[in-house]
Amino acid sequence: VNLYIIVLLSRDHGDMSSKKYRHDKRVYLGALKFVPHAVYKLLENMPMPWEQVRDVKILYHITGAITFVNEIPWVVEPIYLAQWGSMWIMMRREKRDRRHFKRMRFPPFDDEEPPLDYADNLLDVEPLEAIQLELDPEEDGAVYKWFYDHKPLVKTKLINGPSYRKWHLSLPIMATLYRLAGQLLSDLIDRNYFYLFDMESFFTAKALNMCIPGFLIMH
Repeated sequence: VNLYIIVLLSRDHGDMSSKKYRHDKRVYLGALKFVPHAVYKLLENMPMPWEQVRDVKILYHITGAITFVNEIPWVVEPIYLAQWGSMWIMMRREKRDRRHFKRMRFPPFDDEEPPLDYADNLLDVEPLEAIQLELDPEEDGAVYKWFYDHKPLVKTKLINGPSYRKWHLSLPIMATLYRLAGQLLSDLIDRNYFYLFDMESFFTAKALNMCIPGFLIMH
């Protein structure tokens, strides 16, 4: 959105030194310092692979100089992990079938190449269909209806509300999510396995530039 605004300004206004644009110029130049944050919020709220489109709230300047995505993408950790666990399987299939994956030539844009016009090249393009693992209505029945929703369970008693601060999932749901997230979860459940590789102690030792007895810390 903001890249489009910059391109639109450079195309429509061209030479901003004209007195005709002296009031607009202050607004547009003032908005430029907020573009990195606007791009960050845009990337933060990008649709996940299992979503075809995502509707978000936006905040825009009254002059149209800049637009922000006005949302924080809160998630419930077990659900989010299970969603990406299912994506691990589907992405391998998609890469094999080459439906959504294309090879890029680098650099994607030459220095002399003018920027693409958003309205002509992107605005009317249909989004690709979502990548979703086909769930079984019986085996995955506990999560079947809402697993790939944008904000799953947000209007139920299992979640405290849109803030996603607290959640309490039932045992069948947790069991199904654990199975779906299996691709990303470790098989090691014995904490003693990591006795000599305790990451918290390792980070502390590195921060203090000290050595822990029994550890070999490389500098």
